[in-house]
Amino acid sequence: MLIAMQIATLVEECGCEAIGPFAWGRDALSFLKRQTIDAAILDIELLDGASTPLARVLRETGAPMIVLSGLRAKSPPPEFAGVDWLTKPADENRLRAFLAATAAIVKSKCSQGDLSPGTDQIPGGWISRGAVHEGAV
Repeated sequence: MLIAMQIATLVEECGCEAIGPFAWGRDALSFLKRQTIDAAILDIELLDGASTPLARVLRETGAPMIVLSGLRAKSPPPEFAGVDWLTKPADENRLRAFLAATAAIVKSKCSQGDLSPGTDQIPGGWISRGAVHEGAV
């Protein structure tokens, strides 16, 4: 979980609030039933299996996601089509770019009245208000 804690710190350094990580997909799915999020950092393999159900929910809600995994993206499942894929250990600059882009989307939604400040969130492993989530990194 050391890598996951480092990612949570990075998320917070980028001005977001990290909620997670979720090592179990079922816990992340349960959270997503109660809360909305803005973006997610997902690991492909969680303790209870693949994170494809999380990716499906994120696609349905329109939340951006990025994959951070020890697995290479040779032929990713369709749920991950078009998603940036980072291999562990992660490139911190690419994660920061993802967080910055997500923050820009959230600010735009707030200025248009689509979100109230402080209610934006992100899942997948890390979930947060004005932040990002990642599954078992």
